[in-house]
Amino acid sequence: MKKNQNNEISGIVLLKKQAGKTSFSSLSSVKRALGTTKVGHTGTLDSFADGLLVVLVGRLTHLVPHITNFDKTYQALIEFGTETDTLDPTGLVVKTGKIPSREELLAVLPDFFGETEQIPPAYSALHVDGKRASDLVREGKSVELKARKITISSISLIDYYGNFALVEVSCSKGTYIRSLARDIAARCGTVAHLKELHRTRVGPFLLKNAVTEDSVSSASLISLTPEIASLCGMDSMVISSGAVADFSTGRPLKNRWFIRDFESEGKSREKAVFYPDGVFAGVLTCSIVKNRARLSYGFVVPKIQKMKIYSWEQISNGKFSCDFREKGVALTIGSFDGSHLGHRALFDAVVSRKDQFVPGVLTFTRSLRGYKNPDSYEGDVVSISQKLENLSSQGFAFAIVIDFSAEFGRIEGLDFLSVLVKNCGLKYLAEGSDFHCGYRGSTGMDEIKKIAGELGFSVDTIGSVIFEGERVSSSRIRSCILKKDFAFAESMLLKPFELDCTGWFWHKESENVISAAKYGEQLLPPDGVYRVMVHFYDFCQKSGEAQNSRAAISDCTLENGNLRLAFSDNLISGFVRSVQFL
Repeated sequence: MKKNQNNEISGIVLLKKQAGKTSFSSLSSVKRALGTTKVGHTGTLDSFADGLLVVLVGRLTHLVPHITNFDKTYQALIEFGTETDTLDPTGLVVKTGKIPSREELLAVLPDFFGETEQIPPAYSALHVDGKRASDLVREGKSVELKARKITISSISLIDYYGNFALVEVSCSKGTYIRSLARDIAARCGTVAHLKELHRTRVGPFLLKNAVTEDSVSSASLISLTPEIASLCGMDSMVISSGAVADFSTGRPLKNRWFIRDFESEGKSREKAVFYPDGVFAGVLTCSIVKNRARLSYGFVVPKIQKMKIYSWEQISNGKFSCDFREKGVALTIGSFDGSHLGHRALFDAVVSRKDQFVPGVLTFTRSLRGYKNPDSYEGDVVSISQKLENLSSQGFAFAIVIDFSAEFGRIEGLDFLSVLVKNCGLKYLAEGSDFHCGYRGSTGMDEIKKIAGELGFSVDTIGSVIFEGERVSSSRIRSCILKKDFAFAESMLLKPFELDCTGWFWHKESENVISAAKYGEQLLPPDGVYRVMVHFYDFCQKSGEAQNSRAAISDCTLENGNLRLAFSDNLISGFVRSVQFL
C-alpha cells in the first residue's frame, strides 16, 4: 500500500465540478485530500458542464448503482439558431436555423413533461457493438441509437434573452440534456445546441452544499443515513451493540441482532445496516426461503469498538491482543445478568487496576441458569446487547463472550484458567466467595487460589453486597420483576428494567398503535397493562449520528408473549430500541 493511503475511510463527498474537466479527473482532488484510492462518482458530467458530482468514498462505492438511479436537476443554457455535431459547445456547427420567440418556446415546453422517448446523442458513451458510439462517429462510421424512455418531472423557463434560453429541468436517470435541447428546438421548427450545463441536484443532495476541489477534507464527508438509504430503495436496520463484533467479522447472520423500523420493514430486498451510534455498517440482502426471511451479507464497513470483544474460540486459537497479553490483564468472570450492585463491586475491583493491568471481563451470551435449566428458567434480566453496553460503560478494555456449550462445559477448572494465563496474560482475578468454574463447577475459590499461586496470578475475594437486609443477586431482581415490583428492581440494577427490542418484528396496527411478539431470551413481566417509556433510535439528517433520546410514554398490554403499545400521538416511523417499565 502506498504511503498515507487511508482505504478504511468511508462516506459521501458532494463535489462542485469545474467546467473543462472530466468527471474522472475531478476525483483526483478527493483522492489526494482523503488519502484513498477508493472513490467513485455516481453519474458523469460532460467536460464542458459543471455542478454537483456525488462522490462515494471507501466501502460506500458499493452504492454507486443506487445513487446513479437518483433523479437529477439541471440548469441548461440553450443556444438557438445553430446545431453542432456533438450538440454541445465543443462540436462543429452542422445546421443553422431561426430564433424562436419566447411564446413559441413556452408553448412547446409542456410537451416534454412526463414520460417520453428520447434518442441519445451520437457523441455519447453508449456502446454499439462493443464500442462507444462517440468513437465510432469519430472513425467516420454511421451510428443509429434507439430511442429510450425517460421521465421529466419538471421543466420551466427561467430566462430568455437574444438567442439564449435558460431552462431548469428535473429528470430521471439516462436523460441527455443535449438531446433535450435538440428536441425542444425541433418542436419550435429550428435547431439548437447546449451552450452550458449546470447540475444543481442529485436525489436529496444539493449543489449549494458541495465543496470545491481545493477545499475537500475529511470534514467534507457525509454519512449515509436511513433517509438516504430509503431513497436508495433500502429499508434500514440498527445492529445491537452485543452483535457488533460478530457482524463486523462476518459471522453467520441472525435475525435477533437487528432493530427494525416498524414502518418500512419488509419493503425492500436490500437492507442498510447501522451501528448503535448511527454509523453506516453495510448492506444485507434479504431473501424468502420456505416463508422465512434469510439475511446474507452484501458488504460490511468494519467498526472499531471502544471495548474489544473476543470469542472463546479466538482466545483458544491465540487471537487475543498481543499488547494486552504483554501488559497483563485483570479479569472477573460471571454471567453478570443485570450488572447490579453486587456486580459493580467486582467491576470496580478490576477496573481500579487499569494503571497496572488491562481490565477485562469474561461473560456468557445468557445466564448459565438458562443453560442448565431451560424448561424452568424464566429468562434473563438483560439481553446480551444490554449486558455488553453496561460492561463497556464500566471501563473494561475487552470482553470475552462465551456461547456456553456442552464442549465448553467439559473443560476442567485448571485447564480453563491455564488458557487465560497463557493466551491472555491473566495477572489478577476478582470473584465472589461462591464463584466456581470448570467441569460441573468442581473448581471453587479455595482451589482457584492454589492454582493462582502455581500459574502466577493473584486473586481477590469480593464480599456480597447487602440491600434491604438481603444479598443482591440476579435471581432476586428476577423475582421482583415477576412480582411487578419495578421500583425495587431498579434500586438494585441502578437503572429501570427495560426490554431490549432487538430482533422484534413490529407491526403498525394504526397511526398510534404498534405490536410485536416477544423475541429473545429476556425475562417478560406477567400479563397485564403497564405504563412504559418507549425509546427510539433517531438519526441526525446531515451526519447520520444516532440520537437515542427520543422517547414516548405508552400504554403497554402484555398478553401471551405479545406486546401492544398505544401512544397518545401518531407515530410516523421509528426504530424501537427498548421498552422501559415505569
